[in-house]
Amino acid sequence: MNRRLDSDEAQQLWHEYRAGDMYALANIIQRAYPDLFHWGMRLHADREFVKDCIQEMFVSLWKIHDTIGSVENVRSYLLVVLKTRILRELSKKYNTHQSSLSDEYSFSVEFAADLRLIEEEHEIYQVRKMEQVIRHLPDRQKELIYLRFYQDLSYEQIAEVMQLERQSVYNLLNKSLNSLRKNWAVAFVGFLLQWSIWV
Repeated sequence: MNRRLDSDEAQQLWHEYRAGDMYALANIIQRAYPDLFHWGMRLHADREFVKDCIQEMFVSLWKIHDTIGSVENVRSYLLVVLKTRILRELSKKYNTHQSSLSDEYSFSVEFAADLRLIEEEHEIYQVRKMEQVIRHLPDRQKELIYLRFYQDLSYEQIAEVMQLERQSVYNLLNKSLNSLRKNWAVAFVGFLLQWSIWV
């Protein structure tokens, strides 16, 4: 399994790609693909559509390799580009304006944890319950939680991907975590009540 690109390695590959090294772009593609695919599937649940968008994105990147500028963070840049492409293709497909889709798209969330690797039944329950609690958050909050805790992006990178001010990211994350705490407590009490009925 390919590990994620670290920042320094990504910058070096990006520099080589801009200089015309197709193998550097291929390396970026190979290493970023799992994150990009998982991200794309959160935005639109059609696997082939997402794969096509990723492929078209990289073809477009190769075409502009000699004119594209440097980027501060390669991974967050690619997430932004893919999100833009997906929303653009969806706007064509549904004959709507991309700007309206940017505010209205739905965001699905699921944990990537392979539950077969979790041996304890109560741990599986906890993972499933967390998924359920997160699903009840508004889409923008789900997206932020996903970017912070699954994609491991910094607040600055999240602000770039979500096109928000950094302070808005802090505020939205705080609101999301408060909501998770509250809903988790309610879900946990429900679980205890249900469990006590069966004991």
